[in-house]
Amino acid sequence: MRFISKAAAAAVFAVAVAGIAGQAAAQQKPEEALEMRQGLFQAVKMNFGPIGAFAQGKAPLPADAAAKAENVAALARILPMSFAKGTEALPGANTKPEAFTSAEFQKGFGALEAAATQLAAAAKAGDEAAIKAGVGAVGKTCKGCHDNFRKE
Repeated sequence: MRFISKAAAAAVFAVAVAGIAGQAAAQQKPEEALEMRQGLFQAVKMNFGPIGAFAQGKAPLPADAAAKAENVAALARILPMSFAKGTEALPGANTKPEAFTSAEFQKGFGALEAAATQLAAAAKAGDEAAIKAGVGAVGKTCKGCHDNFRKE
């Protein structure tokens, strides 16, 4: 019997979750999509925050940094599905309406996924310098969208 590595199992899980989330997003009401988006961002914060604190010298590298970074990469793949049209005018929505038709906004998701994937590889390897650089790259992609597409 062959055993699947943790990374392979995580990848299979992320693809399955993305497929389910994609189907769910297509059938969601705007209010549900906004709730999904807010939950996904909370999950990103919970996973990325401890690694970011390490990169800023505020905390030690979490023992589960590789798992947290893999979670961020998986969430980055799912996030675009939560930006459904119709959510921009809802109370609590912090996204500018122009984001929903912007090619730059969509490219930002690709950049986030790429940066998060590199961060996950660095964390898996335990390369602290690369982790710090990866945190900077993820943070830069987040900031780019926040600066351009988040309501004040």
